[in-house]
Amino acid sequence: MKKRLFFLIFLIITLLLSACKPFAENEALRPVTLNLTYIPNVQFAPYYVGIEKGFFAEAGLDVTLAYGNEADMVALVGAGKEQFMIASGEQVLMSRAQGLPVVSVANWYSDYPVGVVALKEANIQSPADLKGKQIGLPGLFGASYIGFEALARSANLSDSDYSLNSIGFTQVESLVTGQVEAVVGYVANEPVQLKARGYEVDVLRVADAVDLVGNCLVTNEKTIADEPDFVKAMAQAVVKSIRYAAENPEEAFDICKKHVENLNQLSPEELEIQRQVMLSSIAIWQTEPLEHVEQFRKWQNMQHLLLELGLINETLDIEGAFSDTFDR
Repeated sequence: MKKRLFFLIFLIITLLLSACKPFAENEALRPVTLNLTYIPNVQFAPYYVGIEKGFFAEAGLDVTLAYGNEADMVALVGAGKEQFMIASGEQVLMSRAQGLPVVSVANWYSDYPVGVVALKEANIQSPADLKGKQIGLPGLFGASYIGFEALARSANLSDSDYSLNSIGFTQVESLVTGQVEAVVGYVANEPVQLKARGYEVDVLRVADAVDLVGNCLVTNEKTIADEPDFVKAMAQAVVKSIRYAAENPEEAFDICKKHVENLNQLSPEELEIQRQVMLSSIAIWQTEPLEHVEQFRKWQNMQHLLLELGLINETLDIEGAFSDTFDR
C-alpha cells in the first residue's frame, strides 16, 4: 500500500514538473521568418538577443532572420507570403493605402529615429536653419525622406527652400568632405560615427518637432484573424527581447558579435563606435507598450504628414493600421 502511494505521489510530481517545462522542451518549435530591413547591424540587437537567450523559443518559435529591401518585404507580408517583418510606420500606412492589409502589432522605437546632422561650423541649430542648404540623404524614399520632410514642414519650409541630394548611405563621408551641408540619417548612427572621428555636430531630431510612429513589428490581417495566438507569441517575444537588450547592453553587444559579420574583426576603436551606436539606439527603443491614445495620436500625425506629401491620397482607418492587444 505504501509503495503504491509513493508511486502515485512520484507520478503526480513528475507530471507537474513536466507541465512547468518551457514550451520548447515539450513541443516542436514553429519555424518563422522575421524579415529585417538593411543588413546585419548592431541596431538589430534585440532580435539577436531574442534568439540567443531563447525568448522566441520560449514562445514556441524557431525564428530565422532575413534581410532585404523594406518595400519588397512589406509587399510580401501584405500578400501573406511572409508573416512578420520590422517596418517603419509610414510604410504601414502607404501599404494599406495600396490595398496591402499590413498591421503593426508591437512598437520597436518610441521615437521616430531620424534626424538631420550638420557639422558645428554650419550653424544649423534649428529646422529654420535648413533654408538654402544642400541636404544629403539616401534617396527620396523611406524613413529618412519622410523624417526630413516632417522636420522641414515644422519650420514652414517647402521643397523650394532647400536642395535634396540623393547620396546613398554615404552620409558621413559626404558631410566631412563638404559635398553637402547637412545629412539625414538615424540619430543613433551617423552622429555617433562623426563624434568618434573628432567632429563636433548639431543634430536636429525629428522627434523633437513632431511625434511620429517609428519602426514596428508588422504582420497582416489574415494572420491576425487566423492565428491570433501566433501573433501574440511573436509580439510578446519581441517586446521581451527589446527590454532584455536594453537592460543588459553589454551582453547584448556580445551577442551581436555572433550575428553581425566581421564585427569581431574590427579594431578596438571601430568596435567601440559600434558599441556606442547600439547604446544610442537603446535610448529610443520602446521598452514598455504604449497606451492606445498615445499610439493613435502618433499614427494620426503620420497620416497627416503623408497626406501633405501626397504619398497617400485619402484618409485611412487608423484603427486598422495598428493593434495594441498583442504586445502585452
